[in-house]
Amino acid sequence: MPAFFSTPSSLKKRKRPEETGSSKRRNLSQTQSRRQKPELKKLTRDESISGSDYESDNNRENRQASDELKSLDGETSGDEETAAERRLKLAERYLENIRTEVDEVGFDAEEIDRDLIAERLVEDVAESKGLIYRKIADTLNFQATNHSWTKWNSDSVTSVATCYPWAYTVTEDLTLIKWKIQDLPENQWSLKSKKRRQIKPKPPPKRKLEQVICVKGKRSKAKDESYQGHSDKILCVAASQDGKFVVTGGKDRKIIVWDAETLKCLRVFTHHRDWVTGLVFRRGTNQLYSSSKDRTVKIWSLNELAYVETLFGHQDEIVDISALAQERCISVGARDRTARLWKVAEETQLVFRGGGGIEKKSKSKS
Repeated sequence: MPAFFSTPSSLKKRKRPEETGSSKRRNLSQTQSRRQKPELKKLTRDESISGSDYESDNNRENRQASDELKSLDGETSGDEETAAERRLKLAERYLENIRTEVDEVGFDAEEIDRDLIAERLVEDVAESKGLIYRKIADTLNFQATNHSWTKWNSDSVTSVATCYPWAYTVTEDLTLIKWKIQDLPENQWSLKSKKRRQIKPKPPPKRKLEQVICVKGKRSKAKDESYQGHSDKILCVAASQDGKFVVTGGKDRKIIVWDAETLKCLRVFTHHRDWVTGLVFRRGTNQLYSSSKDRTVKIWSLNELAYVETLFGHQDEIVDISALAQERCISVGARDRTARLWKVAEETQLVFRGGGGIEKKSKSKS
């Protein structure tokens, strides 16, 4: 009687015979090779597909490059041509294209005029700002100039200012006079002659200046503060470039602004504490600089007829003052032996100090 827990022989599994180590290794290698073969086939197939695409792209690029090289070789003279020669040929071709475009279309006269006007405006603005200076002294012919002189009953003339065609003079007898300057000769070329040859113009006749207006102060009004005129010697005069203002200053410590056309008093400034020795307009503007024996330089705006500011620095009286187009002026002192360049916008000054004279070497007596 079989045991209760025993299994029938039909249900029992057969046991494989025990394999040696070498046979096990062979079986493992065979199974691995079988598994790897399809993977290798897939990889080679993918690589062949991608490789064919890559080769086609390369062939396409190579063909394009070869075509470009052929075109370049056809245009150039040969392989021996240098890079500089190629650049030169390209530049010549570019110029030829421009010439053909110009011949076909032509120049735009309006555009050229606009460019010329723009350049002229830029130059004018730069010149008004004092950024451009023209050297014209060599072009002036002083030997061929004519002159005329005028004499009238007055004391010494202390200063002269001009604004063509007018001239303004001041004298020690408190007089301000407006003169008409002689006109310059016209018609330098003869219109009747067919040949363009220059005909020397006849010199204008020598005649006296034409006095237009005369204004005279009064010494008796020295203590009258409301008097709008000079009460002592007039030392300096300046005329604005636009022909609107004439300014005078003198020993009475007054700066008087006059209407240039009628010589009517517009404003009297009494800010200086001593003689007014110099007056100058900034070129192209109505900004005025004044110097005085009180060692100060004052700035005025005549568009508003107002005082602006005072510049300090001189150690002694200021003899004279001058200015150009920029917002700067230069003043000269007397006994302090300095010339000062005032940079108004930067609020700085440049000091030039004068040295002593050069002593001459005394000849030693033999």
